Amino acid sequence: MGTTKNQGGSSGTPQGAERPLWSFPADGNSDWGDPTEIPAWAHSVAASAAPPPEDAPGPPEAKPAFGERSGYAGRSSARTAKRGAAGANSWGGGRSSQAGSKRTSARTPRTREKRPADAAEPVELSDEQYATKGRAILLRQLTASAKSRAQLKTKLLEKEIPERIAEEILDRFEEIQLVDDEAFAEGWVRSRARSRGLARGAIKRELREKGVDDETAQQALEQIDDTDEEERARELVRTKLRPESMGADRDRALRRLVGMLARKGYGGSMAFRIAREEWEVRFGEQY
Repeated sequence: MGTTKNQGGSSGTPQGAERPLWSFPADGNSDWGDPTEIPAWAHSVAASAAPPPEDAPGPPEAKPAFGERSGYAGRSSARTAKRGAAGANSWGGGRSSQAGSKRTSARTPRTREKRPADAAEPVELSDEQYATKGRAILLRQLTASAKSRAQLKTKLLEKEIPERIAEEILDRFEEIQLVDDEAFAEGWVRSRARSRGLARGAIKRELREKGVDDETAQQALEQIDDTDEEERARELVRTKLRPESMGADRDRALRRLVGMLARKGYGGSMAFRIAREEWEVRFGEQY
């Protein structure tokens, strides 16, 4: 096949490179010269030996871009076939045309269908199964700390134990003395009076919140008399009066002490009397 020296032009071929004669346009639509003049190379032997346009080879096969997968023998996919079809009909290959179509077309958000959850009906337990489950719940609760019957019943109902079965389980636990509101109330009174220094009125309110009836609570509170309650109040005041700063302002110190005793359930008159007496013992000689 004949070649000629390229004079350079719009095709971007470097000047002086060998170029096949068939690659020059026949209609003169370029910057290589006047289209009315027949170039000298057209009369050469090489020009007459150039193949007809229909036999001219097509554009070079596009190489896959970096990161692009290409099909291989033994396996094909719709994505590979789509790229191949685009590459056969475009000069620049399939990937560039696809990229252009993606940029110009609206992007459809991908959504995932949520499968409906199985609408299976809950398994209904037998009375014996509910009773076994309820006994396990009570044992775990009582192992953690002592609780009243009302507290345990609330926990059983929260765990979807039928009320009838919950009452039967609690009655059985009372028979074997694992549930005893009287013992619970007595232990609660001793603990709160000793650890927190609460007065009888505050402890009674706590027992009522835990479902203990007033009669049982009053019996438990009999273990604390007026003398014990006053002595506990004095101990609280002495602890607060240890810092020297409490003696600088008597009225301010008394207000703080009375407020502290009131929050723990002590009456106002007794709280003020004890606060004043203990302040005089602690700071009377200094101020």
